[in-house]
Formats: sequence, structure tokens, C-alpha cells
Amino acid sequence: MAKRAEGLPGEDGRSSAEAPRVSEAPKVASWLLDSDVLSQPAKKIGDARVIAWLEEHQHHCCTSSIVIAQLAFWVRTKRGKQRVALQKWLTELVEAMHGRILGFNVSVVHVWADQQHQPQKAGNPMPIEDSYIAAIARRHNLTIATGNVKDFQRPGIKVFDPFADAEG
Repeated sequence: MAKRAEGLPGEDGRSSAEAPRVSEAPKVASWLLDSDVLSQPAKKIGDARVIAWLEEHQHHCCTSSIVIAQLAFWVRTKRGKQRVALQKWLTELVEAMHGRILGFNVSVVHVWADQQHQPQKAGNPMPIEDSYIAAIARRHNLTIATGNVKDFQRPGIKVFDPFADAEG
């Protein structure tokens, strides 16, 4: 999971023969990784503390289909060799996280609706993608590992910043 980006995959960043892997629940997970954390190994100068934290906790981590979508978009913003390397990294990441990519499904929808209602009413809604990630984490009782703590700090949402405290 914390492997650095290299070589070449298919054009869309995954094998064309395989469907995307989305799971209902992680086997033994504590953390839901946000895109800023999960992308550190793929960056030219990734945060060494976060990469070490990922390596230490990799068997207790999952992510969401929303985060994978964010990463796929990020890869598409790159060009040339960098894009090719990032596509390969993303393909390998999805394969390595098989069974640990949680989807936004009907059971999550109700958590999301409850979670969004009060902040929306108070004029303080969460950014939409973050609200989906938070609902997935809440539904599966996971702590979100992110450097974007301010957007996730809401009642009922557990957040950890590995950039600030990689001990976790």
C-alpha cells in the first residue's frame, strides 16, 4: 500500500478486464484513509512520517470508493511519464486494497442524510465529497485518517491527522 509510483498500467489506471473492487465491510480495520494520506507514497516528495504510519498500520486500513475516485481524477490531471507512473500506482493500490474499498451504498445513505441535515440547517454543510467519506467511516465505525481535519471535525466523526501525529 505504501509502495512508490513507477511503470505503466492501462489507460484508465486499472486493468480493463477487471471491474472496480468495492467491498461492503473491512475485515479488521480501524482507519479509513482520505486521499491526502493515501497519495503520500505516490508523490515525488511524500511525507515520510505519513508513509511510515501507513506502513505500520496498513493491515488496519481501508478507504472508500469516493477516495479512489478522487485519486483517479488526480492521476488524470498529470501528463506524460508522471501520469503513466501514477496510473500504475493506482492500479496496484486498488489491487492491494482488495476487499478494503468501501462503497457509498444504501446503508451509508441514511447515515449521510442524518449527518448532513443539522449542519446544513445551521448553514455549515460539509463539502459534499468529504460528507460521503465521513458517512462511510461512521457507518463502519472507522476513524478517518486525513490532514484535512477541519472539514471532518463534526459530531460523531472520528478524525486522526497522521501529518501532525504519526504515532496513532
